[in-house]
Amino acid sequence: MDSLSQIVLGASVQGAILGKYQGRKAYIYGAILGTIPDLDVLLHYGDPVSNMTYHRGFSHSLFVLTALGLGGAWLISRYHQWRNMPLPYSFRRLAFAMTLALTTHPILDSFTVYGTQLFWPLQEPLQITPISIASMFIIDPLYTIPLLIAVIVGLIKGRNLSLFKRGIFANCQRFAIWMLIVSSSYLLLSVGLKYYAQDQAEQTLAAAGIDNIVRIKTMPVLPTILMWRTLAEDNQHQLIELRGSVLDKRLPEYRYLTQYNDSKALNASLPQSSQPYATRLDWFSGDWTGYRTQKPNDDSNQDSAQNNEQITQLVVDDLRMMAGDTAFFSFVLATKGNDNLQWQGITPTDAPVITVDDQPAPSRSELIKQGFKRVFDESIVDVNGDWILVE
Repeated sequence: MDSLSQIVLGASVQGAILGKYQGRKAYIYGAILGTIPDLDVLLHYGDPVSNMTYHRGFSHSLFVLTALGLGGAWLISRYHQWRNMPLPYSFRRLAFAMTLALTTHPILDSFTVYGTQLFWPLQEPLQITPISIASMFIIDPLYTIPLLIAVIVGLIKGRNLSLFKRGIFANCQRFAIWMLIVSSSYLLLSVGLKYYAQDQAEQTLAAAGIDNIVRIKTMPVLPTILMWRTLAEDNQHQLIELRGSVLDKRLPEYRYLTQYNDSKALNASLPQSSQPYATRLDWFSGDWTGYRTQKPNDDSNQDSAQNNEQITQLVVDDLRMMAGDTAFFSFVLATKGNDNLQWQGITPTDAPVITVDDQPAPSRSELIKQGFKRVFDESIVDVNGDWILVE
C-alpha cells in the first residue's frame, strides 16, 4: 500500500495501545514504526528485476519484524531501568504495540497484488509464492481516510480520548480502535467483492463456451474495490483478460491477450544468462508473466543507428499489474539483431513503451480516468481493443 496508508496504520495501532500513556507521541512513534519496512526501497540490487523481486522481502518478514519489535521493546525497557525511569506501562504492552505497528505493515501489503514475503526466509527454499491476496489497489482513499481521522484526532486530543475501562482493551484509546475496526472491515469487504467479481468472470467464461481454464486470478484495477480485472489461462496456454464493475447489470467483457501467444516458446528460448531473472520473476508473480518481442522506436534504440539494423527485444511483463496493454513492470531480458541470430542475454532493463505512428501512449492518469467512467457506465466498452460481450 502507499506510504500514507502505512503511516496512519502504524500510528493508529500504537495510538490505540499506548495513547493513554504516551499521548501524541504514541501516534508519532507508530508512524515511524509503520514506515520502517519500506526503507528497503533505498537498497539497490543492481537491476530492475532484482529491485522489484527483493522488495517486500526480509524487511516485510513477520519473523524479522516480530524480532525487531520484541528486541526494540526490550532495549527501551532496559534503558528506562538504567536511567531509573520506570515505564508507566508494562513491557508486555510496549512489546505488543511495537510488534503490531511493525507487522501490520506487511500484512496490509499482502492484500495488494504485488506480492509480500511474509514468511521470509522460508518462502524461496520452499518455493512459496509471495503472498498476494489481491483484493486492494495500492492506493485506496476509503481505506486510508478512517485511519487518517484517527491520527488527526489523536494528535489533537493526546491522552484525552475515551478509554475502555474493562476487558482486554482496558486503557486503550477507543476512537483509534473503532477506526481500525472500520478500516479492517473495509479490507474484509474487498475480499468478498474480489470473489464476487471472480465468480462473475467465471460466468462470462462459461457463457462464452470457454471451459478449459486451468487457473484464474482476480485483482482490482483502480483505487477502489468496485472495478475488477481477471486473468485466466486455458490448457493451450492462451491468456484471457476479463474486466467488470460490481455495479454492472451484465457479465464482464473479455478479450484474448494474443500478444503473449508465443510466451512459452520465448521463455524456453531465453539464453542461459537470462534464465535466473526469468525464473525469479515467474516465482515472484506466481507464473503470471507474459513473454513477447518488440522492436523499440528509433529514438530509443541507439544501437540500431550504429549497426544499421533494428534490434529486437525479448520482453517479460508482469501480467498482474497492467493498464490497457501496458504493464507497470516490464523488462528486457535479451536482444538480437535479426532473426538468424540467437538471443543474447543482457542485464535486465526497464522495457521502453513502444508508440504507434508516433502517437504518445495514454498516461496512467488518463487510463485511470477512463477506468472510473467504466465503473459507473457499463456501456463503455472499447470494441477496438478487442473486448467481447457475452449474452
